Amino acid sequence: MPASAFIRIGLAIALLGAGTAVLKSAEPPSGPQPPVALRCEYLENPMGIDMPHPRFFWILEHSERGQRQTAYQVLVSTNPDAGSGDMWDSGKVSSPQSTQVAYAGKPLANGRTYFWKVKYWDKDGLESAWSKVASFDTGLFERRDWKAQWIRSRNLLRKEFELPGKIARARVYLSGLGYSELYLNGHKIGAAVLDPAWTTYDKRVLYVTHDVTRFLRQGPNAAAVMLGHGWYKSRALLLQLRVELEDGRAVEVLSDGSWKTADGPVLSASVYNGETYDARLEESGWALPGFDDGGWAKAEEFAGPAGVLSAQLMPPIRVMDTIVPLAMTNPRPGVYIFDMGQNFAGWARLRVRGPRGPAVKLRFAELLYDDGTLNVENLRGARAEDIYILKGEGEEVWEPRFTYHGFRYLELTGFPGVPTADTIRGRVVRTAVPQVGSFACSKPILNRLQRNIVWGQSSNLHSIPTDCCQRDERMGWMGDAQGTAEEAIYNFDMAAFYTNFLRDIRDVQDDKGTITDTVPHFWGSRPADPAWGTAYPLIAWYMYRYYGDRRVLEEHYDGIRKYVEFLRSKAEGGLLKYSYYGDWVAVEKCPGAIVSSFYYYYDVKVMADMARVLGKTGDAAACDKLAAEIKTAFHKEYFNPKTGDYADGTQTANTLALFLDLAPEEARGRAWGRLFDDIVYKHDSHLTTGIIGTKYLMELLTRSGTSDLAYDIATKTDYPSWGYMIENGATTLWELWQKREGPSMNSHNHPMFGSVGSWLYKALGGIALSEEAAGFEKILVHPQMVRDLNYAAASTRTVRGDLACSWHRTDKSVRVEVVIPVGSEAEVLIPKFNLLDVAIAESGTPIWKGDAYLPGRPGIGEVKKIQGGYTITVGSGRYVFELSGN
Repeated sequence: MPASAFIRIGLAIALLGAGTAVLKSAEPPSGPQPPVALRCEYLENPMGIDMPHPRFFWILEHSERGQRQTAYQVLVSTNPDAGSGDMWDSGKVSSPQSTQVAYAGKPLANGRTYFWKVKYWDKDGLESAWSKVASFDTGLFERRDWKAQWIRSRNLLRKEFELPGKIARARVYLSGLGYSELYLNGHKIGAAVLDPAWTTYDKRVLYVTHDVTRFLRQGPNAAAVMLGHGWYKSRALLLQLRVELEDGRAVEVLSDGSWKTADGPVLSASVYNGETYDARLEESGWALPGFDDGGWAKAEEFAGPAGVLSAQLMPPIRVMDTIVPLAMTNPRPGVYIFDMGQNFAGWARLRVRGPRGPAVKLRFAELLYDDGTLNVENLRGARAEDIYILKGEGEEVWEPRFTYHGFRYLELTGFPGVPTADTIRGRVVRTAVPQVGSFACSKPILNRLQRNIVWGQSSNLHSIPTDCCQRDERMGWMGDAQGTAEEAIYNFDMAAFYTNFLRDIRDVQDDKGTITDTVPHFWGSRPADPAWGTAYPLIAWYMYRYYGDRRVLEEHYDGIRKYVEFLRSKAEGGLLKYSYYGDWVAVEKCPGAIVSSFYYYYDVKVMADMARVLGKTGDAAACDKLAAEIKTAFHKEYFNPKTGDYADGTQTANTLALFLDLAPEEARGRAWGRLFDDIVYKHDSHLTTGIIGTKYLMELLTRSGTSDLAYDIATKTDYPSWGYMIENGATTLWELWQKREGPSMNSHNHPMFGSVGSWLYKALGGIALSEEAAGFEKILVHPQMVRDLNYAAASTRTVRGDLACSWHRTDKSVRVEVVIPVGSEAEVLIPKFNLLDVAIAESGTPIWKGDAYLPGRPGIGEVKKIQGGYTITVGSGRYVFELSGN
């Protein structure tokens, strides 16, 4: 088999008919297969790595169950076949590690391409073939490596240059602020939009790297850049192009005062207000060599932003999909409303014919008035309109470059003639993190909930995790970010994205250890509300737990320790009482002080765990001691011995006390009973929680053996519930449980209540991390087969490979299919309900009969009978378990 072969023994979930989930698998060849899905620093073939010791990852495939890696060998080379390993030959390394393997070869040079491959040995000592060859490019390691100068621009910039020979290799390093598009000889470079990512510019500026070899030619060439304000609120360019010729010579093209600049057709562009584009001002050929730029001004060199230059090592923002409008209406003369059928983030592509000069206006909104016209009240100060002025040259197709909108409905006015179904297309725009997760079940409302969560989350990934995508906000609110992080990780490959966001958080931290409510800091306070600031330790911890990323802990440990020290300095009697938001948008408001104290304890506990991972035993012991003191103070301050409640007895207050075992054993039963009664009897299985309580209550119910109640809550369709949103037409999640019609606080695309998404995967789908290990090395497959739910299926691609579970039950049987990645172990739980005379088979072969385990099936370690069912320990591979009884 060739090393480049891509063999998938994992199972894929195919959705048939009314949400039916089935599992399919390919028959693999025998023995260990070449590693697949090679990545470096979380990206495939990344460009511009600016670190001396990048990390390698690979996913293993094997035809046998229960397999694992026992050794590996990595070759890194300057040769395209990676065969020589002239930069690094790790030799045969005895290790199960297939993620986070750090480069340990010769020093990497600036601006070079390196090639690498890997092979592994399985548990039986059998050697795989070499993987396919992957590559990575280094960027510019130090500021002194940049010879280019920052230059100011109106909107357009250009520079012509000569290449005196055939081109062998060319790379461009570019930071165009606030947003930029690069053209070489008239060709747009790359598929990214709204590039580079938003940062705290006086601390950090991101640059991107492109392989532009095929866009250049011997002789005259032209580099051209279009710039928009973006979040930087100015236009600036730093560009360094290095061209290596076949004869060994090199040519560099640098941004400096010799570049020419002009205004161009983009009259204005604002993230909030939209873009105005006058096509009459287009200058044909401006990005090509030979263009007459004699009337253009010279660009001005200036100091530029103060931030350090860093490579943008995460997926860029791209146009990810195109949406055909669901319907078009004409509520008033000359006013046309397009219903896209889905709330999303992006813009519209316009197709128009007409005379020179008419201005076509596109306005965007999430809502309509009863008369069918556009309702923009909830956009507040955001104008959210694009204007296109025709040049009058046949069919014109246009879409904006330097703005985006959150919308379902689009109003078109000023259109010459009558638009058709082909006039408008929706363009879905977001950070291009791959979707890795899937969930489906027999309850349609939950499938719609999953869909809304995915659309809402993806609509708010725009280089940072934003709170909303439509109004005059779109901020990196930390409370929203931490609450939805686990859901996002199950649904998307968030590793590189959160690595960047954690760096953004560190950039806003001050010498006192404080961080801010929003990152980059635009709105909100310093210091952050503790329920918002906790995003720093929690997302770092999630990166370790889900991706096995120890380096993240190493890089951020000091910053997190400073943050925890700041919290300790603000504590009163062992508790943290300052709060701005608390359990945000709760139906029944919970005292903010108990929320802040909860997160103070949580942050200290997480820091203790980080210290243990990093071998900092002294810090771990100190944090454990502090956590114990907080726990004692928490119970003393907030427990009401007369009622058995914590604080005011809201659902959130009791949930927080129970979720982290802040309630001692003698109080736990009473608090649990009060919480249960409040949910079931006082509120008819509805939540009264805000974004904080909701995140933890669903998991607490499942952990406490009441998944049926969590399911009841999740499937409600009256207020307040997720189903209420869906029944009222939501295609993404709302900011509030209620459908408020006023102009304030009624975003209809806010992902923060989407934290329930991780519960769908963990509880109903049954795929969760074990507390014993990180990076899905150990897995719990504990599907909750609740109420009238007959089947469910969930899958996600982990750092080790595909993890999946699909189950189906009848009155007399339970069927569970699982796929476990190579190198992972799992505990599979199969409930027996009230069945007697239970027998269990795996792929048709009995493994349990008459209260006895029948060993011999490959990959299965043991079967244990427990209260309510059976646990089965398995290694990697695909398994089909069938339990039957009377």
